[in-house]
Amino acid sequence: MEKRVAVVTGASRGIGLAMARRLAADGWQVWGLSRRAGDADGVEWRGCDVTDGAAVAAVFSEILAVAGRVDLLVCNAGMGVSGAAEFAAGADVRRQLDVNLLGAVACAQQVIAPMRGQGGGRIVFTSSLGALFPLPYQSFYSVSKAGLNAFSDALGLEVRRFGIETCVLLLNDVKTDFTDTRRKDETGDAVYGGRVTAAVGKMEASERRGMAPERVADALAALLRRRHLPPHKIVGAGNTVLGLLYRLLPTAWMLRLLGKLYG
Repeated sequence: MEKRVAVVTGASRGIGLAMARRLAADGWQVWGLSRRAGDADGVEWRGCDVTDGAAVAAVFSEILAVAGRVDLLVCNAGMGVSGAAEFAAGADVRRQLDVNLLGAVACAQQVIAPMRGQGGGRIVFTSSLGALFPLPYQSFYSVSKAGLNAFSDALGLEVRRFGIETCVLLLNDVKTDFTDTRRKDETGDAVYGGRVTAAVGKMEASERRGMAPERVADALAALLRRRHLPPHKIVGAGNTVLGLLYRLLPTAWMLRLLGKLYG
């Protein structure tokens, strides 16, 4: 039987690398996209910055020319910026949205027509519980992930008639080098009484105790065995409880709790 074709962005490390390895082990033909080459058996690597529209179009054109189809796209490329919203540099805000949201949009746009022509496909976006629980001093990260959720849901409504399904994976703390590569801006920390560094420090300590990226890859593999994808999937039993709290708590209560934790 011909192998199913998967494309994973941000695949050179962390969650993306774990996903690419798991998909390859499960028999998929995997194309890994990242700015730097990764290292995983059975993965075809291509350099691609998802914020470069021309590069995105070129690499998907190549994949389709070689593989003939794309059955699964995992939009995983992402980065983090922290700091007080009041003092956020415009370049940092744009970079956060360009990578996490607009880069995913650009990649999804490249596979919709091929998936429509082949009679279906699946698009999965790596999102965050930060989309539901807005994080102070990581506000634009939350904005990017909330936008990703909305885009996935709206896109799913548009393309389901063609057999194309969309899903967001809602993650909490995952232990990767994402923590160490976060762009941290401490401007205005004194104005906010040291809360910027204190809040981000709490978040990073929690991330370092987080789940292994292989657990996220396992969750993706389990989803792909289903007949249909759910629109949203919270990964991790404890995180599912947080999702339940989000649905049950009034917004004012939820924000008050977040303020006590980080504000």
